Amino acid sequence: MVLPKLTDIRQCWDEVKVGIESIIADDPNLSFRPEDVYSECVNGRAELFTSPIGFLVLSTEVDPFTDDRTLLIWIAYVYETGKHNWMKHVQWFEELARKAGCKYIEARSSVSQMEEYALEQGFSLNTRVYTKEVNE
Repeated sequence: MVLPKLTDIRQCWDEVKVGIESIIADDPNLSFRPEDVYSECVNGRAELFTSPIGFLVLSTEVDPFTDDRTLLIWIAYVYETGKHNWMKHVQWFEELARKAGCKYIEARSSVSQMEEYALEQGFSLNTRVYTKEVNE
């Protein structure tokens, strides 16, 4: 199994952009644009990791009340869906989180099938977010 490697987003932007556009098209609730992801990576607020199965964009969030750090799997894109490939890298995520001083790893997804596989890999379900737009 080939582990993801840190990659400069400028070196593969055309390929990554297409994947991000696909993710955004599948989930209209996402508020960011592909260019936002590019900016976050170029400015050091997120990191792109690539592998033969796809790519990841990771960032770190800090709880304002406890100062606990969380490694956020912001974007996880695979070239071939349905195999839950990123869940095979849980130990890699844990090591990366330890090195970054993170207490938690978090992934967010609108894909309902992810729940079963995430729970099998030791993740716990903390909350589901339901949103209703308020009309004027």
